[in-house]
Amino acid sequence: MQTGASVNRFAGLDHLRAPAIILVFIYHYGIFGHPDGLSFIGSFGWTGVDLFFVLSGFLIGGQLFAKMARQENISYGEFYFKRFLRIVPAYLFILALYLLFPGFKERSELPPTWKFLTFTQNFGLDIIHQGAFSHAWSLCIEEQFYLVLPLFIIGFVSRKASQKAVWLIPIVFVFGLAVRLAAGTSW
Repeated sequence: MQTGASVNRFAGLDHLRAPAIILVFIYHYGIFGHPDGLSFIGSFGWTGVDLFFVLSGFLIGGQLFAKMARQENISYGEFYFKRFLRIVPAYLFILALYLLFPGFKERSELPPTWKFLTFTQNFGLDIIHQGAFSHAWSLCIEEQFYLVLPLFIIGFVSRKASQKAVWLIPIVFVFGLAVRLAAGTSW
C-alpha cells in the first residue's frame, strides 16, 4: 500500500516484470548469437512480451473494473489522458529521433510515419524491408488495447448496457478476424 494514497500495489506482479524483461533481452541478444547455454532460454523470449501484455491488461483493466465494483463513475477522458501522458510523449520523442537523425536507426527503412502516428504500425509489419523501429509494434498493440477496453466496458459490461450488447463480442471477434485477413498476417 502506498502512503498518502489508496492505491493497492501487487508486489508479486512487479517481480514478474524482471524475468519477463530478462527473457526479452536474452531473445534479442540471440540476434548476435547466443552462447550455447542461452539458446534454449532465448527461444522463450516471446513469453516475456506476452507476460507484459497480460500484466498491463490486468492492471489497467483492474483499475476500471474496481471503479465499477465500487459503483463509481469512470471518467473515460481522464483514463485516456493518463494513458496518453504515460506513453505518447516518450514514444513521439523516440519517433522524432528516428525521423530526424537517420544514423539513429538500427535498419535503413522506416514504415510510413502515419502508421506510427496512428498506432497501426503492427498491421502488415514488414521487418525485412522496413525494419527500423519495428519494436514499436508492441506499443501499437498496447494503445489499441487502451482504445478498445473502455469501449468494451461501456458497451458490454457497464450497468447501463442493454441486452443487445451481447452482440459486441462476436462483432469484435469478426472485426479482428477481418483486420488480420486484410493485413495479410499469418495465423
